[in-house]
Amino acid sequence: MIPNAAQSFQLLPNEVLDTFPEPIRTYVCSLHTIIRQQQEQIQRQHEQIHRQQEEIQPLKTRVADLEARLAKNSSNSSKPPSSDGLKKKIKSLRNKTDKKPGAQEGHTGRGRSQVENPDVIINHVPASCEECGFKLDQIEGICVEKRQVFEIPPPKVEVIEHRAEEKQCPCCGKCTRGIFPENVRGPVQFGERVQALTAYFSHQHFIPVDRVCEIFADVFAISISPGTCSNYAEKLFVQLEIFERDLKAHLLAATVLHFDETGMRCEKKLRWIHVASSQTATLYTIHAKRGQEAMDEAGILPNFKGKSVHDHWLPYFSYQQVVHGLCNAHHLRELTYIHEEKDEEWAKQMKDVLIFANEEVKKYVQQGTLPPEIILQIESRYDKSIDEGLAYHKSLPPLPKSKRGKQKQREGKNLLDRLQEKKECVLRFIRDFSVPFTNNQGEQDIRMVKLRQKISGSFRTFSGGQIFCRIRSYISTARKQGWNIWGALCDAMKGAPRLLSRNKQKELFIAA
Repeated sequence: MIPNAAQSFQLLPNEVLDTFPEPIRTYVCSLHTIIRQQQEQIQRQHEQIHRQQEEIQPLKTRVADLEARLAKNSSNSSKPPSSDGLKKKIKSLRNKTDKKPGAQEGHTGRGRSQVENPDVIINHVPASCEECGFKLDQIEGICVEKRQVFEIPPPKVEVIEHRAEEKQCPCCGKCTRGIFPENVRGPVQFGERVQALTAYFSHQHFIPVDRVCEIFADVFAISISPGTCSNYAEKLFVQLEIFERDLKAHLLAATVLHFDETGMRCEKKLRWIHVASSQTATLYTIHAKRGQEAMDEAGILPNFKGKSVHDHWLPYFSYQQVVHGLCNAHHLRELTYIHEEKDEEWAKQMKDVLIFANEEVKKYVQQGTLPPEIILQIESRYDKSIDEGLAYHKSLPPLPKSKRGKQKQREGKNLLDRLQEKKECVLRFIRDFSVPFTNNQGEQDIRMVKLRQKISGSFRTFSGGQIFCRIRSYISTARKQGWNIWGALCDAMKGAPRLLSRNKQKELFIAA
C-alpha cells in the first residue's frame, strides 16, 4: 500500500495549537489544510485504482477469451473447415507416413475398356498411296487399330401423345371411351423422368431452382418454371411418406446408429436439422429445438435399443436404454487445442492414448477383440493422464467468481471432467469393435446440410425444410444402398418408392 500523509504526520490538537505564537499557529493550520487535501486526493486515487482493477479483470478475461477464439480452427475445435480462411495453415490430425500421394503400389487401376459392340462405327479410309499416289478407292482394307470415344448424344425431348379412342358397341349402341393412365392427367405435362430430374438437381446437387430451370432450357430446350419445380418437390414429399415410415423401422432394427445435428436458418429463425444414420440408411428431420424434444419427435432415439454414437451434447444421454459411444475425433481436436494453446501437457498424453488405442483396434480387427493386457494398458494410461491433468488444474489459482451461476472453470478442466465422467463411453470402441472410434458417419451425413445451405441458402418456410429433409433422406439412403438415384426418384414420382424392407436380405448381408 502507498503510504499517505496521515501515516507520516499527526495533526496537532487545538489545545496545543493555542499555545503557539500566532505566526506559527497560522503556518501549522495551513499545513493541516494541505494535509487534509492530500489525504482526500489519495483516498480518491485509491478508490479509482480499485474501480480500475475491477474493470480490468473482466477485460483481461474478455481478451483471453477472444484470443482463444482466434486460436481455434477446424483442427483443434468443432469449427468447420470453411471458417479457417485461406491464410491460416491448418495442422492435420493425421500422422505423417512414408506413402507418396496418389495410388499406392499394388493398386489395381480401373481404366475404361473398349466395348465389343459400339453404337456408331466411323471408318477412316486412305484415299491414295502415300508412296506413289495410286488411288485406293477400290481396294478393300483391313482394320489395324480401333479407338473409341464415349459421347453423349444431343439430348432430345421425346413427346409421347396419349390418345383415348371411343368405340360404339354394335350390340347395344353404347359408346365406350378408352381410359388414360392415372399419371396422365392434363393435356400437356412433363413425365416422371423430367420431374425426377428436377428433384435430382435440387436435392442431390443442391442447385437452386432458378438455375435448375436454366439447365433444362440450355440442355433440353424445355421451358420450366421455379414454381413447377417446387410443385414436383411437394409431390415427391407426399409420395415418400411410406418410405420414411419404412426407413424409421429399418433404423430402429440397426445395431449401431450415428446421431448429429446442425443449425439451419428457416423463416429467418434458427432451426435445427437432426440426422440418424447408419452405413446403409439416413434419416433427416427438422425441428425448432435442438435438444430432447426434437429427438423425441424424430422417433428414433426414444425407441432405439442399440448402440448410439454421437458427440457430448448432453440431451443424448437422456436416453438410458441405449449404449452410448462418444466421438473421439471431437476429443482429439479439443486435446490439440488444450495442448498447443494452453500448454497443458496432460492433453498431449491423453491424445497419444486415444491414437494408440485406435491403432491397436485396427491391428486386432480380424480377431474381433483386444487382448486383456492391452485394454489394461490403455485404461491405465488414460487414468494417469486424467490424474495428472486434475493435479495440474488443482495447482492453478481459481478463476474470478461471477456474481451469478456456478464457479467458472478453465476449458481444460471442463474437458477433464467430461473425460473422467464418461470414460466408459469414450473407450467403448476398445471393448466393442462394432462401435467406431469416431462419429464420422453422422458428421459426413450432416455435412450435406451445410453444403446445401452454402450453395442454395436457407429455407423460406418450415415446410420447405421438411420437404428437403424427407427427399434428402431418400437420396442419401439410395446412395448407400447402391440404387441408381435418378431411377429411384422416378419410381417415387410414379408412386412406388423403393423400400428397404424389400431389400432386407441385402441389408443383412451388408451389416454382417
